[in-house]
Amino acid sequence: MSKQNAVKPTRNLQIRQDKGYACVYLNGEKIMLGARFGTPEADEAFRQFQIKVLTDPTLSFLKPQRITVDVLCSAYLKYAKENDPGHYSSVKTAAEIFLQHFSAQAIEGLDSKSFLHLRDQFVAYGVSRQYCNALMGYIRAMLKWGALHKLVPYPVYGEAKLVPALKKGKTSAYEKPPRQDVPDDVINRTLPHLLPTPRDMVQVQRWASMRPSEVCRMKPGEIDTNYKTDTGVVNQSPTFADQAEGA
Repeated sequence: MSKQNAVKPTRNLQIRQDKGYACVYLNGEKIMLGARFGTPEADEAFRQFQIKVLTDPTLSFLKPQRITVDVLCSAYLKYAKENDPGHYSSVKTAAEIFLQHFSAQAIEGLDSKSFLHLRDQFVAYGVSRQYCNALMGYIRAMLKWGALHKLVPYPVYGEAKLVPALKKGKTSAYEKPPRQDVPDDVINRTLPHLLPTPRDMVQVQRWASMRPSEVCRMKPGEIDTNYKTDTGVVNQSPTFADQAEGA
């Protein structure tokens, strides 16, 4: 086996070029990534290949002997971006703070004291108590995923679970005030200025007490249109604006 094609741990795998196409050498074997070298498609294929090396038990001989926080965060962020895009921004924030204080440290060396320190760093970050608890939850999710894929010793995940959530009045993190409903009169004055689609979305959200993200994800097929009048038109309730005019 040539020096160029020698087996290397995950963190040293390199994307290479073969006749204009991207490839990777794995255990002396050339694996084509199916995209032109230097393109975004090639970079994405290489990232997916790295994740496979980290998570596929048949490729365990390629895994670094010492899984670090850097390796775990890198692998989990790629997973979260694809599988949990709605929370990716917060997961990334949790990972960045994790890396600031434990970069290059071996995962197996972390314990409850380490995670208590990390929780304190979330507080020092200046966000609310509720968001600090959410960030700690994302760290636990990362460790659980790592334990599932044999990147994190299960006892380390157990150590993180020992860290309690911050309680109201027992921390220096500020308390986020509860969200208040928008008054009906404000909605009524706003509706006439909206385009038809956003106007309908606002009304559906108000009637159903939905979150903005929920109404944005709603599809026409999820709305029951079986209740019709004699004229065959869906029976529609009056809008807030109509109610305001009749008041």
